Amino acid sequence: MAEIPDGLEHLRYEERDRVALITFDRPAVHNAVGLATMTELDRVLGYVEQAPHLAAAVVTGAGDRTFVSGGDLKEFEQITTHAAAAAMSRQMQILMNRMSRLPVPVIGAINGDSFGGGCEVALACDIRVASKKAHFAFKQVTIGITPAWGGRQRLVHLVGRGVALRLLLTGEVINAKEALRLGLVDFVVEPAEVLQNAIELAERIAANPTSAVHTIKRQVDDGEGLEEGEAIEFEADSFARTWISDAHQEALARWKERRSK
Repeated sequence: MAEIPDGLEHLRYEERDRVALITFDRPAVHNAVGLATMTELDRVLGYVEQAPHLAAAVVTGAGDRTFVSGGDLKEFEQITTHAAAAAMSRQMQILMNRMSRLPVPVIGAINGDSFGGGCEVALACDIRVASKKAHFAFKQVTIGITPAWGGRQRLVHLVGRGVALRLLLTGEVINAKEALRLGLVDFVVEPAEVLQNAIELAERIAANPTSAVHTIKRQVDDGEGLEEGEAIEFEADSFARTWISDAHQEALARWKERRSK
């Protein structure tokens, strides 16, 4: 198994029992994503992908003002050609796809504002717990660019075409209450409780057999869009694999023991 990532400068990585905690840690630039951030995120995701003991992951930002502010525009000034711009977009889309399709559920602890690319990072999480003081906006249009990190299709999937176009074409800033109403986030809590709520949710997930957690995540990720016959076989196969597993037999034995008391 790969070793726990160390020597990180843009991210922090730690584990709490079977929960991975990934923190964007660039407070001086409001946790903006630069090229080195992408390289570090690739390392961290590679580790989580290969860590069978993990059952959930939490993604958050350092501090209490910003989750992720988007791309590091000062650093990205060096991107001056179509090829370089497309390469950066492609690289970050691949990373966000990897994060959203990790074998474990990814819970976003949205501790502060998520603008531009930061909103795209938030939407790549499976479940989002937001601070009541957080704000969200796809502000790319206000500086003459488009979303680049895969957030466009995730936004349309979550809120529908009309609302997505409104947010994408205006750069409108919405608060956490409105984000909850639209379905951009799943919970809104007090600022001081964001990370703890996200970790507690991750721990509730991690308390279940890891094999079942991984399989359910795969069912949700891979089962959408299948034709009826394929969907039936896919779900039957997934269920059967867990039904005959040691984890199921052990959990069933514990359930029987509790029932007998």
